[in-house]
Amino acid sequence: MPVDDGSDSEDKKEERREKKEDRRDEKRSDNKDRDRRDDRDRDRDRDRDRDREPRAGGASGAMRTFAGAVQASVAGASGASRPGPYDAPSSGKGKGKGPPPRKALDRSRSCPFLLRVFRKIGEHHGIEAFKERGQEPVDEELQVYAWPDVTLRELVDLIKDVAPEARAPNAKLSFNLIYPDKTGKNVSTVLGTVTCARRGPDDDKPLSSSKFQTGDLIDLAILK
Repeated sequence: MPVDDGSDSEDKKEERREKKEDRRDEKRSDNKDRDRRDDRDRDRDRDRDRDREPRAGGASGAMRTFAGAVQASVAGASGASRPGPYDAPSSGKGKGKGPPPRKALDRSRSCPFLLRVFRKIGEHHGIEAFKERGQEPVDEELQVYAWPDVTLRELVDLIKDVAPEARAPNAKLSFNLIYPDKTGKNVSTVLGTVTCARRGPDDDKPLSSSKFQTGDLIDLAILK
C-alpha cells in the first residue's frame, strides 16, 4: 500500500497559491486598464471644454444669451436625401398627413451646437461663396449657439445680439440653408423670412423640420 508523504497536498497548495496570484494579476491589470480609460475620458473632457471657450467677436453676444450652455455635436440623420427644406404633407389621394410629429426636445438635457451664419446686407451670397470648405466669407460670419429645434424667430433674436444692422424695426432677415448634396457639392435652399417688427408665417419654423444637419451653414440676407 503506497505511503502518502504529503507531497500531493503540497502540490495542491502551491497550485492554489498560483491561481490566487493569477487572479490578483488579472485584477491589477483590469484596474490599470480602467485607470487608463478614466485618464482618456478626462483628457477628452478637457479638450472639449477648451473647444467650448467663446471666440472673440461675434460669438460673444450669443454666448451670453446661452450662458452656461455647452457646445456639443447633435447627431443628424445620416444618408437621408434632402430634396427641400421643409417636410410637406402628402399630395396623393387618401388621408396621408405627411411625416409623424417630432418628439419635443428637452433643452435642459440637451447641449446646443455651434451654428455658423454668414450675413450680407441687401442680398444673399452666391453659392460660389461656399464652393470650398474652409473658404467661406469668414469676415461676414456670425457664430451662435442653438438647439436643433431652434425657430427662425429665435435665430433672429440671437443674431440681433451680435449684428446691430439686424435690429432695425423694418429689417427683414431671409434665411437660406447651405448643405452638400449627394455629390458633395454645396447647394442652397430657402428656409424662410422673418420681419423684425411683426410676426409672420415663417417665425415658428424650426431648423429640425428642414432636415438641417450639424455642420450645415446658414446664408442670411438682411433686407431693409
